Amino acid sequence: MRKWCLVAVVTMAFASGESRLSAQKQQQVFISLTAPDGSPVTGLQASDVGVTEDDVNCKIVKVEPISWPTKLQVLVDNGKATTNPINPLRDGLKALFDQMPDGVEMSLYTTAGTPRPIVKPTTDKQKLLDGIGLIASDGGAGMFFDALSEAAGRIDKDKVPGFPVIVMVGSDTAKVRVLDQEFNKLQQIIIDHGVTTHVIVMTSGTSLGTQAEIGLTVTKLSGGRYEGITAPTRLTTLLTELGKRIADSQARQSHQYRITYERPANPKAQPSIGAVVKREGAVQLSLRGNLP
Repeated sequence: MRKWCLVAVVTMAFASGESRLSAQKQQQVFISLTAPDGSPVTGLQASDVGVTEDDVNCKIVKVEPISWPTKLQVLVDNGKATTNPINPLRDGLKALFDQMPDGVEMSLYTTAGTPRPIVKPTTDKQKLLDGIGLIASDGGAGMFFDALSEAAGRIDKDKVPGFPVIVMVGSDTAKVRVLDQEFNKLQQIIIDHGVTTHVIVMTSGTSLGTQAEIGLTVTKLSGGRYEGITAPTRLTTLLTELGKRIADSQARQSHQYRITYERPANPKAQPSIGAVVKREGAVQLSLRGNLP
């Protein structure tokens, strides 16, 4: 006899998209399901799944297996704060890329002076490893917000489904002035596309600068990790840890089901959604399929 696995209830939290969400008649959620032995569960049917929204049982419209790739952008402030010495940064990047499984699309950008690509999106890990040696110290200030905004823009234009991840290595050596409209747009892209964002900020003082405040906001919003550090020697271990975390997430994200269901009448803008699955194993429920 099969067991019913309860999936934790989650609450949708949308910024400017709340009114758009409340107008939708159908909604999608993602379920990651692994058997007790750790293997992914196959053959999930609509009859195996139950979804509730604000305690109302919802009609399941469709259950689709998905296997989307992880798409990783690494943004590196190559100013003096993070490159003196430069070896911890290079060693950390190597460890991060080394841990990425086959099939992960990766790209590498520097942000000092003007954000520019070192390695454009590729699944060839060796190209990324070779590109690390091209990173050199730059006297210009790292364009922290501009680089994040450009990375989000690339994700917004990408029409191929995937699980986008941004890793930002930045510093607070330059003042940043960000308009509310621009920051709201960045946050909305993170929400709409389920972008997991990890941020490391090299700090020069005890008070939080604008870069740290931005980093804390976007990592909390996306379920990512924020770290403020004072010495570049910490970059090696931090980037190694992030590489493992991203690789673990990729393994969990690579076998999921997208559940489409009919919403109740007069739905709330920020509903509580729950699910049960008529299979034995470990279950995770998410709104965009990203499992940070």
